[in-house]
Amino acid sequence: MTDSKGAKYRVGMIGVGIQGLVHARSYMHNPHTQIVAAADTDPENLSLFTESFGVPGYSSYEEMLHKEQIDIAAPVLPVRENAKAIVAAARAGVKAIFCEKPLTASLEEADRTVEECRSRGVYFYGGHTYRNYPQLWQAREMIEAGEIGEVQSINLYDDNGQGGCHWMSVVRMFAGDSNADWVVGWVAGDPFSDFEGDEYTEREGDIGVKKIGGYIRFDNGIECFSQYRTTKVGIEVFCSRGVFVYDGAAFRMWKAKQGAKGTYMADLQEIEDLFPDTKTYDQGDLFSDTRRFDGEGWAIPENRLNDTVQRVVDSLETGAEPRCSGDDLRKSLEICIALRESHRRGHTQVKLPL
Repeated sequence: MTDSKGAKYRVGMIGVGIQGLVHARSYMHNPHTQIVAAADTDPENLSLFTESFGVPGYSSYEEMLHKEQIDIAAPVLPVRENAKAIVAAARAGVKAIFCEKPLTASLEEADRTVEECRSRGVYFYGGHTYRNYPQLWQAREMIEAGEIGEVQSINLYDDNGQGGCHWMSVVRMFAGDSNADWVVGWVAGDPFSDFEGDEYTEREGDIGVKKIGGYIRFDNGIECFSQYRTTKVGIEVFCSRGVFVYDGAAFRMWKAKQGAKGTYMADLQEIEDLFPDTKTYDQGDLFSDTRRFDGEGWAIPENRLNDTVQRVVDSLETGAEPRCSGDDLRKSLEICIALRESHRRGHTQVKLPL
């Protein structure tokens, strides 16, 4: 385990289950952060964590925030508990919050968390999401520099689960983070249910909303077609002189050849060796035997998580903006709710903001 004693920023973990342990390892590996306390309502989780990391433990995050000097609060909680913990941490005077996804269970709660952090000058990082990959930001910078022309439309292949925290936030990113103007949507399942079901969980008499898709029109004119009836996953960003594709593991960019319009596949040439691949799933599922472990038996955090923790440090050091903020996830959630609302209204156009 990396010795981070004397590190500049003090971290308080809120929720130390399986994923909380993975987050904690990223903080332990960063020379600028030190875990100083943890809170969890599960005494077994808390005991294991405090013994392993050598820090005091609390049965409530309120007590931890009151007794400990915390710079970075790290809530890794079930979604329905997120909002209360984020608000409590912001009010306690922390400098930054890096919570896990999904952000909140309702748009009202998302609004509240974003406003609490904004009003108090707290850097609010909204999840361990794809949007944090540096390769995506490299691609966006290249597009903004005119390498493959202007973005015209985006195809999204995903079911927009968890409020669109992974893929819809990436769509917004390549739409220039402009606001959605209006949507037309449809869902698989019951559009009038507030239960977000999936193939693993159902409630008696309520299959829930299983998948969300539709059409999104951004106020800068960029449009997105969101599809879930496919085995494909990821995004395709169509520009005036090329295409960028990300499928959750590989990043690829094609550029129109000299003198070609880029209308046909033969007009395009891949810019090779541009992005290092990131196999999002090479760690394996959290609960499977394929997840990688180090020599001490600890799950190895993904580079994306390590990069995000470093970005939190960069924000505190230089004022760098979060790559995936609470506001980014709030706006992604709003789009998904609007798509569902469109289905409820007979697939009519729904204007945003809601």
